[in-house]
Amino acid sequence: MRKENRLSHWICWIVAVTALFFLGFIIGWFAKPSHTKTENHEDFNKNLKEFLDEMQTNQIREHLRKFTRLPHLAGTEQNLKYAEQIKKEWLEFGLDSVSLVPYDVLLSYPNKSQPNYISICDDLGNEVFNTSLAEPIPQGYEDVSNIVPPYSAFSAKGQPQGDLVYVNYGRTEDFFQLEREMGINVTGKIVIVRYGKIFRGNKVKNAMLAGAKGIIMFSDPADYWAAGVEPYPDGWNLPGGGAQRGNVLNLNGAGDPL
Repeated sequence: MRKENRLSHWICWIVAVTALFFLGFIIGWFAKPSHTKTENHEDFNKNLKEFLDEMQTNQIREHLRKFTRLPHLAGTEQNLKYAEQIKKEWLEFGLDSVSLVPYDVLLSYPNKSQPNYISICDDLGNEVFNTSLAEPIPQGYEDVSNIVPPYSAFSAKGQPQGDLVYVNYGRTEDFFQLEREMGINVTGKIVIVRYGKIFRGNKVKNAMLAGAKGIIMFSDPADYWAAGVEPYPDGWNLPGGGAQRGNVLNLNGAGDPL
């Protein structure tokens, strides 16, 4: 009986000491001085102010122009030059280490010897109208060479011919409305859709699923023209002769198709 009392006594002491230890730890944790948080907050505000003070509108404009004036399609020599220039400037800014890591990925380039164009043919198949093979050169870019012709990366090659059908933005609901409500089938047709609302690759996919043999995508001024703003280079609106570029690869964000 005495041994059991001693054992109970020791257990009580152990429980009491453990409880006191945790109580002291909790009190010490919440009793820490708050000036550390205040100092960290003040340091953050100071660093943020210094960072914002370094940002100037004219510098942003100059940097943007410097790295966008020349064509720099992925995998080209000019793209590498820009990457090396960025590395050089980052090191000058004080970064400890900057490296360029090469990757082997599948890229899609336009055929410069056979550029894309759209034509209207008569009943005999003769071309009576052709779109231009290149965009008008903006003022101030007369000396720029290697301008990439308009194309959609990873699109299929071919020369489809067929009747034209307008399908708004090329969304699933647009194709449904066309076929189910208006009774228009696009099988074997070339669909015309405007950019916007969904990814261009989804427009191509929807056209394929609907049976179309080709697709023409264009920039509608209703979506790409801000009132009171001049076209580039005097403003940021898309010029009348300008064409969007991009890829139509539909891999659900998988990246490199290989």
